[in-house]
Amino acid sequence: MAFDPKSADFDVKYIKLLGKDTVPVVMTVANTEGTISRVVSLNVTPCVEQIIPSTGSAQVDGKLSVKVLVEKVEGGYSCLESTSNFTTHIMNSEITPETEIFATAHNVGVTAVQASEQAVTFTANILVKSVMIETDKVKYVEDVSVAEQKKENVTYSDLIAATSQNFDIEIESDLPPSISQILCVESKAVLNKAEAGNDVISLNGEIYTNIIYLSADDQPKLKNQRVVQNFTHEVLANNVVSTDIISATIQVCSTSYEVQGELNSAKSTIILKNSVHSNIFVRQNKTVEVVADAFCPRYNLNTEYASFLSQSLVSSDLSFEKIDGSIVLGEDSPRIDRVLAVCAGNIIEKTREVENGEITISGIMNCNIVYTLDDDEGTTQSVFAEVPFTISLKRNADTDIIAINIVPRDIEARNKKSKEIDIIAELAIETTVLKTDTNAILQSVSLGEKRPENSSAIGIYVIPEAEDLWQVSKALNVSGDLIMAQNPDLIFPITSPSRIIIYRERKL
Repeated sequence: MAFDPKSADFDVKYIKLLGKDTVPVVMTVANTEGTISRVVSLNVTPCVEQIIPSTGSAQVDGKLSVKVLVEKVEGGYSCLESTSNFTTHIMNSEITPETEIFATAHNVGVTAVQASEQAVTFTANILVKSVMIETDKVKYVEDVSVAEQKKENVTYSDLIAATSQNFDIEIESDLPPSISQILCVESKAVLNKAEAGNDVISLNGEIYTNIIYLSADDQPKLKNQRVVQNFTHEVLANNVVSTDIISATIQVCSTSYEVQGELNSAKSTIILKNSVHSNIFVRQNKTVEVVADAFCPRYNLNTEYASFLSQSLVSSDLSFEKIDGSIVLGEDSPRIDRVLAVCAGNIIEKTREVENGEITISGIMNCNIVYTLDDDEGTTQSVFAEVPFTISLKRNADTDIIAINIVPRDIEARNKKSKEIDIIAELAIETTVLKTDTNAILQSVSLGEKRPENSSAIGIYVIPEAEDLWQVSKALNVSGDLIMAQNPDLIFPITSPSRIIIYRERKL
């Protein structure tokens, strides 16, 4: 008896989380002009530069861009800039030298800030998150020629491409007419939408920039201006079509600028130059027809099943939430005259809980607030403010991989009382939701022992219930065509006991 099931290879790629690691980086930023009186603000922007996989581990190398705004003893302000490298290692037995790994780096807090006359030292805590591209390799049965078989379509999402891209975004903005000097420029970005076109991927989002400057008064004051602008960037991608599904993350690695026109005039413009890093993942929905089940009336079949994982992009959204808080200065602190500037903020996520269809995130937004005192000299001071927050996001119960990036979009501070500052901030929340499915398919079929033959010419069976004809056929070891030919009144699904008659051909 010929028995040769036809099989085919089945490969599916998907993202697997490798975890996260916090790397403390101790830095010293030197001062070359004047003597440092105190630190007004400190901004750290990390970025992953390269990932080197090996057997059982991977090395992640990154770079920190640091901007420290300081006040000098002799008066005035200065922005100190520096860079530093960091390295961390990912340990996982599934990593090989050929493994594709992608990572992002986030600043989750700066501690131990100290200012000497000629330098500022601190510890930057960098959170590194990483994922790898995993492949499930299995076989599936396409056809069993001598057996009754049930075929089904299996629809899955296959990760067909994954890439890291660095690109530059230039944004132009008008400046207020009362700026005498720009001290520091800081930018952050969130992604609103990622879409596929034919051989191109379009990224659309917003860049939030905080410009700290001195006013053009007789006695210049420290101020800030926030700029929110949309951007669109296209990445060339061969063989990508408009029906493909894109998910991506982006980060601003560094920001520089140039000024067109003259400061302290009505026609000055700032050109913001942002270096951006992105991780882009392209998925394609595919369908294959597989043998879901099989039986043979004359022989037992030995069957083996295999499972594979696939992911699909459920949603990628940008939403906004407002938070508020206050900071109270000590009793010995002088009275506040007015708030001058709020330096760019940072988000530290503390906890993430999933319950009753919601994701609850609690964390802290921190920022530096610069203000003047109510004294004869109008002395400038600054305070490090921490605003705790809790936000809730809706969650689909079937999803299990959710990437969330939170960035301060706007921060407003004002002195409510003589020693109290109210803070209102708007947070931009970038959410990417992936759904992971486990699919089972028939991997192999082999011929077993011969079944004992039923010598009766007629069989009468009572089926209590059945969803479809296939369940009855397999239970009775008779083809569905023969059952319906001899029992034309059967209606599925069977919900009450039904009699089924089978006439068998007797051999003489």
